[in-house]
Amino acid sequence: MTISVILIEPKNSGNVGAIARVMKNFGFYNLILVNPKCNHLCQTARNRAKYAQEVLTKAKVRTFRILNQFDYRIATTARLGTDYNVTRSPITPESLGTKFRELNLNNSKIALIIGRESIGLKNDELELCDFTVSIPSDPTYPTLNISHSVGIILYELKKQLDKPKLGDNIRPVTKAELKQMNKMMNQIIKLLHFTTKDKITTQKKVWKKLFTKSFLSKRESFALMGMFNKLISDLEKIKIKKKK
Repeated sequence: MTISVILIEPKNSGNVGAIARVMKNFGFYNLILVNPKCNHLCQTARNRAKYAQEVLTKAKVRTFRILNQFDYRIATTARLGTDYNVTRSPITPESLGTKFRELNLNNSKIALIIGRESIGLKNDELELCDFTVSIPSDPTYPTLNISHSVGIILYELKKQLDKPKLGDNIRPVTKAELKQMNKMMNQIIKLLHFTTKDKITTQKKVWKKLFTKSFLSKRESFALMGMFNKLISDLEKIKIKKKK
């Protein structure tokens, strides 16, 4: 498993340096900066990084297209959504770490995406991600500094990944299989009757998030696709009968 920390348009070079430092503290070395607004190799960043200079110097500067290269894209947010805002329905860092330990993700490329210091991630950017992680905090001041957020999440991942793995014999669902599951679910949604386009959009969002948040195994995905195939077949027969 390869875990990369991706910073979206960071403005504060000191924050970038602090994140490099906390990444090395927990044994993570892949740092990616998307459209940075600061110089991550300036003296301020280097001073904050302390003995994590290698994380800074090896950091890659990329565009948003880099997100397409990952099997799982994990967004972070301090703004919790309601039941009606699917994109901001999060899990905790502890739950994330537990999921990582339970499954064999050795060949997976995982992105931990950190939003801007000022506004975090926008809704359309969250849409590009598979699910979100939020750190429980006091409601009077829920937004943490991005370096603190990264430290807490990486701590939970490190804590769980260092434990004996329970799921080494379980093969996780692949990116291609997730894509096929979404395609089949969209077929089912199309065959069902929904009164508005908004309801159709919501259904698609909910199922896409459920598939990725569940960290399905390959066997589970095949079982679901078998059921989806049966549903599609039965729904198409019903539709033909109604036309007659």
